[in-house]
Amino acid sequence: MKPLESLRSWMASEGLQVTIIPSNDCHFDEYVPARYKVREFLSGFDGSAGTLVVTAAKAALWTDSRYFLQAERQLAGSGISLMKIKMPGTPAIPQWIASECEPTATVGVDGDLFSYDDFAAFETELKPIKLRTFTDPFDMLWQGRPSLGENPIVLHKEEYAGRSVAQKYRDVTARLAVDGPFCLFLSACDEIMWLLNLRGGDIEYNAVTLSYCLLTDKGITLFCRKENLTAEAAAYLASQGVEVRPYGEIDAALAALPEGATRIVSNNCCSINKYSIFRRGGHVIPDPTVGGTVAMLRACKNPVQAQGFRKAFLQDGVCWVRLLKHIYDNYDSGTLNEYGITQKLLEIKSGSENYQGESFEPIVAWNANAASAHYSFSDEASSARVNGGGFLLMDLGSHYPYGTTDTTRTIFLGDKEPTTEQKEDYTLVLKGMIALAQAIFPAGTRGCQLDILARGPMYRTGKMYFHGTSHGIGQWLCVHESPQIRMEYSPITLQEGMIMSDEPAVYVEGGYGIRTENVIHVRKHSQTEFNTFFDFETLTLVPIDRRAVDYSLLTENERMWLEDYNKRVYEMLKDHLTDAESAWLLNYIG
Repeated sequence: MKPLESLRSWMASEGLQVTIIPSNDCHFDEYVPARYKVREFLSGFDGSAGTLVVTAAKAALWTDSRYFLQAERQLAGSGISLMKIKMPGTPAIPQWIASECEPTATVGVDGDLFSYDDFAAFETELKPIKLRTFTDPFDMLWQGRPSLGENPIVLHKEEYAGRSVAQKYRDVTARLAVDGPFCLFLSACDEIMWLLNLRGGDIEYNAVTLSYCLLTDKGITLFCRKENLTAEAAAYLASQGVEVRPYGEIDAALAALPEGATRIVSNNCCSINKYSIFRRGGHVIPDPTVGGTVAMLRACKNPVQAQGFRKAFLQDGVCWVRLLKHIYDNYDSGTLNEYGITQKLLEIKSGSENYQGESFEPIVAWNANAASAHYSFSDEASSARVNGGGFLLMDLGSHYPYGTTDTTRTIFLGDKEPTTEQKEDYTLVLKGMIALAQAIFPAGTRGCQLDILARGPMYRTGKMYFHGTSHGIGQWLCVHESPQIRMEYSPITLQEGMIMSDEPAVYVEGGYGIRTENVIHVRKHSQTEFNTFFDFETLTLVPIDRRAVDYSLLTENERMWLEDYNKRVYEMLKDHLTDAESAWLLNYIG
């Protein structure tokens, strides 16, 4: 029986007319272990973001613009309709369900995979249709379902983290400012790893372990697979006064919290099941910090961390130069393809000191393939040959113990010159990246207030991109974290120490994709009688290709920025390159 048929049979036995399958795991991570890739198992769509809704007769999948082309390809013939989020005519999930079902229908969700906020919102929007939870049935429905891995939990040393667990505990409790007994419940794995100076390997490309944490006025308790802690990590936790209990004991611990203790949680990353246990016997309040107390402390990198990121981007810049030189040296041979370039990248990076692996699946996309923002190929046979001229987009990132990188470059290859449209698109993306990089803004500024700087140049052509302009970046954790710079309103303000991407883009279906991405660091610019002002330090050290630049579209300031940036890249990297590599880079930047 096919997966969707099995699910529908189970739904009928449970009295459910609709089931909603999200992409997340019970910790609400963006990327999840193989065991939790239920939506992929049912639909065949393997993008990181998407929600599948299944009725007795129909199915539909909602995803964002990063995955439109991929989803169309992977859903073809499945009977699952693609719903393009934010596009005209696309109904919201509750609207679609209401159009497909009787008012007496019942919708089911896994109570471990729906946050309290999402459950409450859906419950309101679906009325009079009922919403209820169920217990994960996929051990029964998914033959050969992957088990959770047994990956070591290692220490993230204070020489990289910059602060001890004890210091972070004091930082968190000071921000919470709760009188009397309290408990902060954490379920987001990257927040827990940051707080406890630990790193794991339970999720590909993300250095986290599946875990829960209770932070109280008495101390910190970690719930994880204790046997996976290295001796060094276990000893460190003990030295910091952290109690460690088995992962499976979290429900009992939540139920045993003292009555009357103030309970604190971020409702958007606490499951409805855990929330229901947590609220018993005490008053629950939302986290007092917009964006989450631990998440915002994590987002503001301290000076030790900032210096670590600079080191990581220097190492990554060296790897990028070697990869670019390899591409240009071998392009005329006609042997290059997307797969081979990716393998060369991994070969180069494997020789980089302290390299801990890629921070996301590498994207190497030639011409039309790059029109899919998160393009990937399955093997060498399905990867495109890089010849005939055009744009090659590469979005690559690495983990080091002291920093994580994320850089995108689009280069133009071949004997023919770029078309007028290609040059215009490339240049307007570059203008947007430079405009954001040069921003000066007062304290209290939200990311959505700066978004137009990156998007504005592209609007003149009637084109736009639909993904965010920016995301925060973790330190050997998750490459995507808060805060973000995007069109949608967010109350989170940009603060000193935050490290984030700057990545405007344009995608021309059937033609090409262009994205230029640097990583920027919020720093203090000035203090005046009016306010404190911030600007950005650019951390990325990878040359920007000039071949497709239309200089008539650049201001003098922008031309100088581009020239100065490429010169800085050369000056920073030259002593870490061979003579041949250094000479190649100098020629490349002109």
